[in-house]
Amino acid sequence: MCMIVDANRLGSFLADPVHEDAAPIREWLDRRGGRIVYSTGGKFTEEVGHRLRKKLADYVRAGKAVLVPPHRFANDEAALAPIIGSDDPHVLALARATGVRLLYTGDGALRVDFKDKRFIDQPRGKVYSRASNVNLLTRSACARR
Repeated sequence: MCMIVDANRLGSFLADPVHEDAAPIREWLDRRGGRIVYSTGGKFTEEVGHRLRKKLADYVRAGKAVLVPPHRFANDEAALAPIIGSDDPHVLALARATGVRLLYTGDGALRVDFKDKRFIDQPRGKVYSRASNVNLLTRSACARR
């Protein structure tokens, strides 16, 4: 089971102590075999500082995260940029390239895009935004790597 964590929630997710909305995700990673899928390409590098990228690298070493090379979805990211409502084509392209259909974000425009059948389909995208969405933490498989 895999999830993408948007840069706007990465700090609260990786914080110690963890933010209450991210706590179920950390438990899911630690006890139930979940994994985070991310890439260091494109806008992600601009949005996330060195300290958070280092923590993500620690998650990769622990088997709790998967780093996807940006070249795997660069063309799709460029194609999506002019047609989506959010400023996060890299997140949508990453989901499409990996088959991950679960996203943790607080960005309203990205939520709309991620749930839009035109951009994420078969299966449709689901958005985790707070701890009450814990039931979603069993639904997203890592279909393609």
